[in-house]
Amino acid sequence: MEALSARLLEIQEEERRRIARELHDETGQSLSGMLVDLANAAAAVPPGHPALLERLDSVKHLAESTLSSIRNLSLLLRPSMLDDLGLIPALRWQARETSRRTGMQVEVVAEDYDLVLPDDYRTTIYRLVQEGLHNAGRHSGARTVSVMVRSEPDRLLVSVRDDGKGFVPKLTRGMGLLGMHERAAHLNGRFQIESEPGHGVTLMIELPGPPGQPQIEGGP
Repeated sequence: MEALSARLLEIQEEERRRIARELHDETGQSLSGMLVDLANAAAAVPPGHPALLERLDSVKHLAESTLSSIRNLSLLLRPSMLDDLGLIPALRWQARETSRRTGMQVEVVAEDYDLVLPDDYRTTIYRLVQEGLHNAGRHSGARTVSVMVRSEPDRLLVSVRDDGKGFVPKLTRGMGLLGMHERAAHLNGRFQIESEPGHGVTLMIELPGPPGQPQIEGGP
């Protein structure tokens, strides 16, 4: 069952990566081409047709809005920066997006440089933090959230802490929390929840160091 669960997670991430790439490369480029054609069409409209120009401008704004939505969806499915720039930049982007959508103040406390981690570690940590921020924005009523990532010689520590209304962990077991347990267990890690009503929520993830000594990419 553990092997099956791990394989399902791998398939899910690969499918998200493929869909994100298709949305960005195919749909995104098609919409960009449409915007160019609309601009050319507007420039070719002879004088004295304000209604036609207004209609073209309306279609242009709709295409721009759709293109923006497609790009945002692509990033949510699988942010390219997670593969291109690493974990910490991707988490900081996620924090900014969560702050923009929810109004919560989200801070990422981590080194200014990024750990060189295997893809399954980067993906697991990113998805755990993503789910933690989603839960905080949807249920907690929090004003501030702190995400901490710390590397130690033999383990990686991640936490998501909010100042929201809290809950009783033993009485709450949604699919999101179960999924977080499964993702941590997939890497032989531990997932814990500390919370009580009126005192916020702290999600704690402890993962063993990846095979081989983790290295640091770049420097302070």
